[in-house]
Amino acid sequence: MDLMIVAGVHLDRAWSQLGGPFGVALRQWSRDVLARVVDEAHRRNVGALVIAGDLLDRATAVPATADYAAKVLGTFRGNVLITPGRSDWIGGAGPYGFQDWPTNTYIWSAAEYEPSPTVPMVWASAWTSPAGSSPRVPDAAGPRVLVRAGMGEADLDRLNMRHDDLHITTGTAMAGKILTVPDLVHDPRAAGGYALIVDGDDPNRPAERVDLPAQPGRLVEIDVARLQTTDALAASIDSALEVEGPLLVRLTGTLAPTVLLPGFGGPELPPGVVVDLDPLAYGRATPDSTDRSARSEFLRAMVDIRTNELERHQTTALGLAALDANAQGA
Repeated sequence: MDLMIVAGVHLDRAWSQLGGPFGVALRQWSRDVLARVVDEAHRRNVGALVIAGDLLDRATAVPATADYAAKVLGTFRGNVLITPGRSDWIGGAGPYGFQDWPTNTYIWSAAEYEPSPTVPMVWASAWTSPAGSSPRVPDAAGPRVLVRAGMGEADLDRLNMRHDDLHITTGTAMAGKILTVPDLVHDPRAAGGYALIVDGDDPNRPAERVDLPAQPGRLVEIDVARLQTTDALAASIDSALEVEGPLLVRLTGTLAPTVLLPGFGGPELPPGVVVDLDPLAYGRATPDSTDRSARSEFLRAMVDIRTNELERHQTTALGLAALDANAQGA
């Protein structure tokens, strides 16, 4: 029996860091891609579909969405096995309790590793709270596929790394006997968007990657190191806007002290465009110690301001722009 393994559908996720239009596009795509996964599993004639965590987002999922997921998964001709993960941990008034799930679907509900009653070789450990470590794996005869979403390096110490077991998780890629499944619906700054097929008869055979259509939205990176003016940054962003659909503009490199950023007095952005400033470094102008001009005194004063680098940069750039405008008008 072949197993098709997917993770991170994130139904009803807010995607607040990406803004409204981007979030709407990804939420719609999460519904579409779940149906595509079932179609692809049918096309490849796999016996079981394993969802390794984060099918739903517990904090934002509504009953109608859980009902949609149940109906789509109910159309699969084989067995559906769901391992609740960090964002859809099971227990209490969570989304898995909103309605009855189809007879072909089994959802793990215990933190301890347990075998599936329908596909006994697949064992899983469910997240039953927002935090916690992976439990130890009990001994059992024969090879197993062991599923635990969102394992970290610290969890490896608790695993019984038997040579005939295959461990499956999500998140940061791990080597050796750990197979990492990426999120199908993901932040455009992260890799993802594909499923894996594992040979149920021989879990030690290399997994097969299954590519699915790309999700909406694009990531465009702009290196600001050579951009010395706000106008130059605006021109680079205008070129990026030629991409259709939601757009994430990621600024990298070291920003010149005089360049103003979008949203802070710099270039205006249309709806649906989000700027990622996390990789950005901020350059500083160092005046000559003998220079007593207003510009130099202002730069020296900014050194003593206690604030984060982004606020310091924008305050400095705005002040320099004002001083330059004043000097040109004099």
